[in-house]
Amino acid sequence: MSRELYRVFIAVDLTDQLKEPIIKMQREFMSAGVDMKPVEPENLHITLRFIGEIGRELVEELKKRLNNVRYNQFTMHIRGIGAFPNIERPRVIWVGIEEGARDLMNLHELIMKLTGDIGERDERSFVPHLTIARVKYVRNRDRYMEVVRKYENMDFGTQLVDSVKMKRSVLTPKGPIYSDLMTIRLS
Repeated sequence: MSRELYRVFIAVDLTDQLKEPIIKMQREFMSAGVDMKPVEPENLHITLRFIGEIGRELVEELKKRLNNVRYNQFTMHIRGIGAFPNIERPRVIWVGIEEGARDLMNLHELIMKLTGDIGERDERSFVPHLTIARVKYVRNRDRYMEVVRKYENMDFGTQLVDSVKMKRSVLTPKGPIYSDLMTIRLS
């Protein structure tokens, strides 16, 4: 009997309005000689918890538990950029969360309390951020740093966070395809 696995994570989606300046920035990095895989516009999100591959019965268990999430809506302000492990040697380029970071951390902790025994364990501390690209290589460091300086304090805007989603990620050669498994409305 084969059992289908679902690659699952819990996230906050971005509004189209916030995506526009981020897409522009992704293009600027690529034209500056950064060999990178930008996150597709429809896939831009803030991960609150990566669960990993689980069976259908655990997806249903997660839905039951996530029905207990009680949290108020809040405003999230996206500003500035950074990189993991650092800006000089980027592997992941991200956009920072200014206002709303504490709320995202609180939501992460609440979700961990409800679901922490299911799926992958992550020992790293949660840092609210929005991944915009995975970097293979920076060909032209000077041009790359020009784009970094242009956007390091950029105000990308705000959005109301009124829901959290449990998502499924199907990996394909062209990149992941996400679908919503559940929407949790915030009050």
